Amino acid sequence: MKVNLTVDRKGFVEALNAVTLKGKYRNAHKSKVANISNDVAAMLDIDGRRLTLANASDTLAASVYTHVTNIRKDDGFALTMFFFEVEKMQKYLRTFKQEEVNVIITQSNIILKTRRQRAQIPLLVEHSGINAITKLIAMKVSHNSSEFPSFGNIIFETKIVLDGDELSKAVKNCSIVGNATYSIDYDKEGLSLSSVNFHQTEDYMVRIPIISGEGEASTLEFSAPLDKFCSGAMFLYLKDNCPILLCGTDRRLLVAPYIRG
Repeated sequence: MKVNLTVDRKGFVEALNAVTLKGKYRNAHKSKVANISNDVAAMLDIDGRRLTLANASDTLAASVYTHVTNIRKDDGFALTMFFFEVEKMQKYLRTFKQEEVNVIITQSNIILKTRRQRAQIPLLVEHSGINAITKLIAMKVSHNSSEFPSFGNIIFETKIVLDGDELSKAVKNCSIVGNATYSIDYDKEGLSLSSVNFHQTEDYMVRIPIISGEGEASTLEFSAPLDKFCSGAMFLYLKDNCPILLCGTDRRLLVAPYIRG
């Protein structure tokens, strides 16, 4: 019993990279390269012809969907969610060169196939961040609504529309400081991002152009390589010392504020 579908290899790889969010994070008194988690949850929407990938840890939750084609499902095979290891998937996908890859999901494995290549990896039994993943997927976010979205008992107070490339460049520039911790600030002057080094002897600040902004002034710190998640026009939701919600047309990311020890 299985589900058989076709994905665009490049889009699938980009979605995997986005939900892994590999980059520098602040850890105790130093920054180091890490990711959200090496395990990914996947949800297949057969009617909508899209595959949603999601990941979560104690401080981050991310989801990205990619379109699929040529879906065939065995009768009686109910597939709602499955889990796999990102590094194993990426390792084999690097060897695939064709634009389209056939993906076969069985009860215990994922098989990748093209005319010339075949790879198989095992499914995982669970994901440690499944509760956060479920909450993120279930969030109701309407960017055209006058009401801002909420997460748990938090109601966001600021909505900013911006070009993801501008936010990505700002994070990359601030990362030169080397702290992997960033302060984001929205006020009547606009949106800015800054970072200060460990010894408080170096700092960097950049103003980020925005398309529009509304709501209350907000300031908070975070530690996450947001530049790896930016794509196209994006909606940024903020509230003082609360999580950041960053949404694109095919993705959403929640980042907990950084609490200084």
